[in-house]
Formats: sequence, C-alpha cells, structure tokens
Amino acid sequence: MFTGQLFITPHAVRQFQTRIAPWMTYEQALGAVIRELRGVNELRPTENGKAYYARTKGEWEFRAVIRDGEIQPAVITILRSGKGKKRRSQTKDGSMDGL
Repeated sequence: MFTGQLFITPHAVRQFQTRIAPWMTYEQALGAVIRELRGVNELRPTENGKAYYARTKGEWEFRAVIRDGEIQPAVITILRSGKGKKRRSQTKDGSMDGL
C-alpha cells in the first residue's frame, strides 16, 4: 500500500531483528519489513493518538508503529503480533527463539 512512502528507522529494523528474527542480517530484516508492509491495508490509531499501528498478516506477523514525520511518515518500532508463523526458528547461537 504505502511502503515507498514510509521511512523505516534503523531502530525499527533492529527491533524486528531482536523480537522477530534474530538470525537475520540488518539488510534481510529491512527487506522483510518492507515486503510485509506492502500488504497492509489499514492503520489503527494508538491509544494516545500520537501514532498508528499497521498489522501485517503475511509471512512475518508483526505490528509496525508509524508516526507522522516532517518529510514523510516513519516506522518507529516493530512489535510482536500474536504467535507469529516463524518465531520459533533457530537464533544465531542455535537456541530456539520463543521457548
């Protein structure tokens, strides 16, 4: 929907790596976030009204927090969403994530 119109902050990419896919490189995580956000059709306001949630439902399930910026909206962080399809995969050290 609006992927090309969003700035994805480095913090959001690192949060995707930490919370969703710790085995991914920064570039792989950025690509996954971009691909997933293409399928988002709805934004919901946060409780405080200062940002919006975009819930993805593709290969990776997460919520992106989007805030209006001076130049363009930005994805400021990534939150887990439900159980996630791939969350129990191995991390870099071989341990099982999410167990």
